[in-house]
Amino acid sequence: MITKILKWAGILLGSIVIFVTLTYVWIYYDIERRAAKIYDVKVQKLIIPTDSASLSRGKHLAVIRACTGCHGKDFAGGYAFADDQSPIGILYSVNITSGKGGVQYTNEDWIRTLRHGLGRDNRSLWFMPSHEIYKISNQDMASLISYVKTRPPVDKISPSKSLKPLGRILTFLGKFPLFPAEKIDHNATYPDVVMPSITPEYGQYLAITCTGCHTATLKGADSHGPNEPKIPDITSTGHLGKWTAEAFITTLQTGKTPEKKQLSSAMPWREFTYTRDELKAIFSYLHNLR
Repeated sequence: MITKILKWAGILLGSIVIFVTLTYVWIYYDIERRAAKIYDVKVQKLIIPTDSASLSRGKHLAVIRACTGCHGKDFAGGYAFADDQSPIGILYSVNITSGKGGVQYTNEDWIRTLRHGLGRDNRSLWFMPSHEIYKISNQDMASLISYVKTRPPVDKISPSKSLKPLGRILTFLGKFPLFPAEKIDHNATYPDVVMPSITPEYGQYLAITCTGCHTATLKGADSHGPNEPKIPDITSTGHLGKWTAEAFITTLQTGKTPEKKQLSSAMPWREFTYTRDELKAIFSYLHNLR
């Protein structure tokens, strides 16, 4: 009897091992296929300005669109999304200056990256949130590229990227947004200009940056790490729905909520140097979301 039980237990265990192995092999090659996919895109042509007003606008955009949040104020990268101790893999923000270890991008390369989430080889970049940027107006895109291109070269080489098994599994399950090109409408068209205004429409245009953490619905999500709080619902159905516009502005400018609580360091409020009018527009959009 015991021999028969052990036999069937062995068969069951062996079947589980084979199933898990075959499943992981499927996941491994699926991620390899997606990483190697070459996208056939028509890269937009833009005239990149060099005037002081465009550079000033580009600087502001680089901050509120979170470029400096990942690549640093010097744009030399080196921020570890996942270091060699991470079970996900190794993933650092890259140096996007023209220094050693940086990029030597043409205007077309910048547009390919920001509009399509693609590298110069037309393969998807890794963990670059182009899907949160690509819909901005032609004027804003040109100003942003103008500013980033003129940053002083910095010599910094980031570690090479790689994925560990857990990173592959999370990507396969849609829990880790590794390939931005998959989330982009590569045939989209863009407005030439989006005029600033204190309206829900302009607030939506700005608030797409918030979707990276708060999700596409802005209804919040689980925390990104063991020492971080749950990401809150920032629509009218969340706690923010009880705030006034002035309270929202004060919170984003000081890091203190109306209840006198300090925002978690996981919320990069210091990086978001929105103007008061921009914050009013964002609030009007969020406050109307049900």
